[in-house]
Amino acid sequence: MSGRQRGLFRMIFRDFLASIRPTINRPKLMGEDYFGTKYYEVSINSSSKKKKPSRYFEAINDDFEQEIPAEWEAWLRHRRKEPPTFAEIETNYKIQVTKKLNAAEKLEASKKEIEALNKTDIPVEKRGYESFPIYEEYSTKNKLAELKSKLKPK
Repeated sequence: MSGRQRGLFRMIFRDFLASIRPTINRPKLMGEDYFGTKYYEVSINSSSKKKKPSRYFEAINDDFEQEIPAEWEAWLRHRRKEPPTFAEIETNYKIQVTKKLNAAEKLEASKKEIEALNKTDIPVEKRGYESFPIYEEYSTKNKLAELKSKLKPK
């Protein structure tokens, strides 16, 4: 006989142990955003039927209201293959800030235009209860002032 034999029982025992023993894939840190949130990826097993690796993040806060940049959210949802780089995130953040400033300036300018259009020199006609004539002898404001002055202790 040539060489070593296969060892049928040894192969069966080894395959049995491999099927019972879990294969542990450690999560790999893929990056961190400017909020301090860390993003991880767990690679898939060769025996697994999953096609995509699982991706998740560890939030800083314990509450569920965690703000995530758009680049990292796209990576988490498998819309992009590679995680975003720090330079890409920084340039997008600067663009976002300038857009907010420009929007605030435009909003302020439009408010000034609306105020300028609303200011007119045309007298406005009073309507409703405001158009009713007011007589001093019947007004309650003067009578209240007179009563208070009379009732003051000396």
